[in-house]
Amino acid sequence: MNLKLVFIERFLMPLLLSFLMTGIISLVSTLNAMGLNNFSVIAWLNAWLWSWLVAFPTLLVILPVVKKYVQSLIEKEQIKTNLTDL
Repeated sequence: MNLKLVFIERFLMPLLLSFLMTGIISLVSTLNAMGLNNFSVIAWLNAWLWSWLVAFPTLLVILPVVKKYVQSLIEKEQIKTNLTDL
């Protein structure tokens, strides 16, 4: 696998995923806590920043583990399917 693809898979994907997920979740959470009338963009950005600071490093560590686990489940299912096809 070339270096560009490794960079995209191991760094860029978790970066974008953490930006989107923490942005959406912190927005919903801030709106829920403050209400629409009292909503503050500064409060939301503060909540988003702290969420992202936790989420991004967590994804860098956890995502490869989850990918390997899911791949092993897929391989086990493929083996079962191949055995029942015999």
